[in-house]
Amino acid sequence: MTSELTVARFMTPKVVVAGMHNKLSDVMHFFATHKIQHLPVTHNDELVGIVSVTDVMRVLHDELINGKSLNILELDEKHLLQNFMTVEPITVSPETKISDALRLLQFKKFQALPVVDNGKVVGIITNKDMVEIFSKELNPPHPSFTIENPGFGI
Repeated sequence: MTSELTVARFMTPKVVVAGMHNKLSDVMHFFATHKIQHLPVTHNDELVGIVSVTDVMRVLHDELINGKSLNILELDEKHLLQNFMTVEPITVSPETKISDALRLLQFKKFQALPVVDNGKVVGIITNKDMVEIFSKELNPPHPSFTIENPGFGI
């Protein structure tokens, strides 16, 4: 049953993380290069925050609405990571039941949960992962077979 499964089985274990020293342009580069939407932020290997594509879009939107130029050097100086990341995000452990993680994602205003073990980021689980879990449960793969055609001349 899905409710007995744990986060460890479905989390993304290879996580790109930002450090407090990273700039807005670095964060945008991480999102574009790694095709991710959520980026845990660490300091001395400890999770201190998380930033999302939505957070970055909010920063850029505010600049545009206020008639500012989108000069990346100016944006890097003006917008420090700690000012637009979510500080002390809600986390789960690898042993957290999928049903508990789902409940957090369902009732909170975020779409990703850093997976932390002994203070260290060991993975991330997102609403996209949840959709995949339940899609597989509702539509299990059908056993398939293939017909091999040995060709002519045998």
